[in-house]
This record gives sequence, structure tokens and C-alpha cells, in this order.
Amino acid sequence: MAEYGETFYRKGDRKITLNFALADGMPVHPGTLLRHFDPGIFAVKITPVNPTYTAERNRITSALTPDGRGCGVADSLSAAGYDVIMSIGEVEENHIGSNCGQYLMAHCEAEEALDSGYGYAPGAR
Repeated sequence: MAEYGETFYRKGDRKITLNFALADGMPVHPGTLLRHFDPGIFAVKITPVNPTYTAERNRITSALTPDGRGCGVADSLSAAGYDVIMSIGEVEENHIGSNCGQYLMAHCEAEEALDSGYGYAPGAR
């Protein structure tokens, strides 16, 4: 994957971005990344796992809090030389269900959605 990504990079260009949606317990080891991905060519983007029906069903939770804290991975990746981008969306999108197209599709297809409605109220948390 690193070799393929490097074919897109030219000196002076933007770095190729590796995107990690970090779940609780998901190991991200800077040393392992360094063996394969040169921080001069690759940057790392960290996003939370969206609270979708599938994530809930599979008991997958985000390693990041809605404000981007909680996992410590960003600091260790920065210390290893990577540019780190934290991509944290608006928390209200989690309540609305607009944070992930998969979530919306699952909701629209769910039988219980036909009976209960979505229940979003602006400003509700």
C-alpha cells in the first residue's frame, strides 16, 4: 500500500493521507507505521467511529470523545514525525444521524423506524 501511495507523491505536493477511524482497543503503533510509511510522504488523519446501527450492533465504540480527546494516538504519531489531522465532525450530527450515509440508509430500512420516527429535537443531547 505504501509503494502504491508513493506513486502519487511528488516533492512539494501535499502528503498522501492515511485515514484511521479509531475504535476502542484498536492498536495504532507509530513504529509499525514508520516501517512502511515515510512521514515525509504520508500524513495521518484520525476520525472517530460514527455511532451507527452497525457499530452499535457490533459493539464498536470510538476511541475518541466528540471533542477529539481520549486516545493519545495523535501525540505519539506527531512525536514519530507524522503530520496529524484530527477530523471531528459536529456532535449534533450524531444525534441527527447525518454523520454517516450508512447510518441514514440503515435507519430508513429499519422496521422500528416506521413505527417510532427518529426523535430528533434541535438542541437535545
